[in-house]
Amino acid sequence: MAREFNDKVVVITGAASGLGYALCKRFAQAGAIVAGLDKDAKGLEILADELSAMGASAHTFVCDVTDEAVVNDTISQVIDKMGDIYVLINNAGVSHVSLFQKTRVSVLKKVIDISLFGTIYCTKAAIDSIIKTQGTVVGIASVAGYAPLAGRTGYAAAKHGMAGFLNTLRTEVDRSGVKVLLVFATYIKTNLAKNNLSADGTPMNKERPTSGNVLMPDDAADSIFKAVAQEERQLLLGETAQASWDLYHSDPATYEEIMLSLNQFVFEE
Repeated sequence: MAREFNDKVVVITGAASGLGYALCKRFAQAGAIVAGLDKDAKGLEILADELSAMGASAHTFVCDVTDEAVVNDTISQVIDKMGDIYVLINNAGVSHVSLFQKTRVSVLKKVIDISLFGTIYCTKAAIDSIIKTQGTVVGIASVAGYAPLAGRTGYAAAKHGMAGFLNTLRTEVDRSGVKVLLVFATYIKTNLAKNNLSADGTPMNKERPTSGNVLMPDDAADSIFKAVAQEERQLLLGETAQASWDLYHSDPATYEEIMLSLNQFVFEE
């Protein structure tokens, strides 16, 4: 039976732009009570205005997911104001494009703190509430969460870590009726690429070459919405994600050869 979201509390991190913004709209369309979390206060204001214009029930919260105390306080506010959490979507993230040898450890740590520890902090703060509702925990991972991606060692570490964390969490909470969905996404047209960090941590402010089709945020959000509703365990989001999964798990050497040919630019930075 498909899950329904009318009057259910859905918490989405990285909500002020891109995929997170689109997810807020998609769940609001289904009648969910949406809580959008992000560091970007201005972006949250724009989101709140759009959700209000839709007639949605929603609240936004300025939240740095790398700060455990702030996360705990924010999730407590969500529960106090809105009720127990039915869906938590861990979407906040940042990447870098730089060879490991040249990259400052502080840059790798920042990437891991947001994507991995942000997921851990939010899930830890929300899990008791989610168990009460027999809800769903979602992690927005990447092709870099199951296969190598040159120039993104920190990002790959974060997304592999997210995958390991959530797959293992599933084994612990499944008996409580809680579902866990891992989304391995391909390229989505968001600001993530423009906000990629360079070796010294400064934003790159430029797009990079991509392979395969680039998904629009609304289309990606709709696919994720349907996967949550159908209680899926895993979603390979986009043709490139599916093709990469198949090739890497059948012929990793060929996968790496193709991946390197598409990412030669990282060796030229």
